[in-house]
Amino acid sequence: MPRHYLDIAILGAGLAGNLVARQLRQTFPHLKIGMFEKNNSTSFKVGESTVEVTGNYLIRRLGLGNYLAQHHFLKHGLRFFFDQENRQAPLIEMSEIGGITPPLYKSYQLDRSRLEADLLRMNQEDGVELYLGTQVFDIQLSHDSSPHQFSTESPSKKWQIQCRWLIDASGRSSILAKQENLRIPELRHSVAAVWGRFKNVINLDEVGPETFRQRVNGTRRHTSTTHFCYPGYWIWFIPISQEVVSVGVVMERTAGWQEGLRKPNGFLVFLKQHHAPWSLLQEAQLLDIGSFQHLAYGTRQFFSQHRWGLTGEAAAFTDPFYSPGSDFISLENDFLTNLIRHELEGTSPQQLHRLVNLSNAYMHFRYEASLYLYRDLYSLLSSYELFKLKFQWDLPLYYHIWLSEFMQDLHLNHEFLANQVQGQQQALNSLSTFSQLFKRVERHLQATQSLYRANLGNFTDAFEGIDWIKEVGQPLTPQQSVTRLREIFRRSFEQANDLLKTPSDRERDQTTSPVG
Repeated sequence: MPRHYLDIAILGAGLAGNLVARQLRQTFPHLKIGMFEKNNSTSFKVGESTVEVTGNYLIRRLGLGNYLAQHHFLKHGLRFFFDQENRQAPLIEMSEIGGITPPLYKSYQLDRSRLEADLLRMNQEDGVELYLGTQVFDIQLSHDSSPHQFSTESPSKKWQIQCRWLIDASGRSSILAKQENLRIPELRHSVAAVWGRFKNVINLDEVGPETFRQRVNGTRRHTSTTHFCYPGYWIWFIPISQEVVSVGVVMERTAGWQEGLRKPNGFLVFLKQHHAPWSLLQEAQLLDIGSFQHLAYGTRQFFSQHRWGLTGEAAAFTDPFYSPGSDFISLENDFLTNLIRHELEGTSPQQLHRLVNLSNAYMHFRYEASLYLYRDLYSLLSSYELFKLKFQWDLPLYYHIWLSEFMQDLHLNHEFLANQVQGQQQALNSLSTFSQLFKRVERHLQATQSLYRANLGNFTDAFEGIDWIKEVGQPLTPQQSVTRLREIFRRSFEQANDLLKTPSDRERDQTTSPVG
């Protein structure tokens, strides 16, 4: 069997594989890089929506800003609508959380099929060897300085590949993760999803009277990621081209998930039971449908000192609610590039091993931190007041911690990584504390039959209270960072305590004079 040598072999030519190929090619133009993909062409995939870490990565790291502006939608943030218990509230009467200003930090709604096809072309033009319609099998990982090996087969030839570095970007196929028994089932957060592409969806920017449209101060609802929120599940609307909108449902399996939802008729029947989302789909045409029975899973290892690693859904996935999937790709691709750079520069095996361990530990920390945003909290989606409480905790933390750190490349600083890993339990404990607080507020609102009391007629600016938004990405002293974090904590505690008040408490507050 003929042999072929590569410096870096990438398994999979989807989003993660194409992005890491572009990053590696730009960083190491002298290396031979090859990408192997079992399919012959790209296709519609979910994961169309990005958030700001990914936006920064695509623009600053990969130089795709002009391309994205020309061919994909600039995203106008996250948007949430809340219904009555009977799911029949008119859209224009629903309480809403969403932005009222143009995005300060860019993110995008992606036509994944087009993006991946364009990236394939760009990478091939830049010298990446591309092997479409090629199956990979018989992977033999090296545990010393010798190359990894695997076999490939296409309709026209069979050959053996040897490579210095091997990257699994094969998505949920997880070729390497399955072979090495790395996959960890996520039993603590069981959610399923079904989705489809629709044509002729009514544009959210054309709905309702002028008062409803002006409520968002002239920003675009249509290009937001729109969430219609219900107890235990949510329905998304994401535009992916001028004609096509992605619509999907993500649901806790205990909230009424049925296998019939995965069929076109079952999916449409389910959507029809929700007045507001269905009002946008009455004239729409369903083009295709897809589903996952289980979304979340972890991995035992992201990277190895033996020159291999995982990126994207080949590694792990938590939940799509805040669109974190491509953020994880951005981090994993940065870590892989960093590890390859250190190995090429002759970093000692001991130092490389330590960096691998820190990178692994940080990614495991990020995975656990992400799960705390969703696990056991889908029921909070039933209530505008409850979710507003949670969102005004989640969003400031994302901007203050994750986005700001990424914009400063702190995750590529050895000392920073070590400090993050050392302090991760304190951070996870804080997330757990607030998760329990949110559940306590939920129980109170349930007991007082108040879950739905504010689900009509209210509006909140998504960035309400984040007056430091323009400072994201600027260096802060440790004291400044802690002070801002404490303010986020204080505000959330105050909001939670206000929701925990009984009518008699509120009456007493109104009649009690403030003490100076």
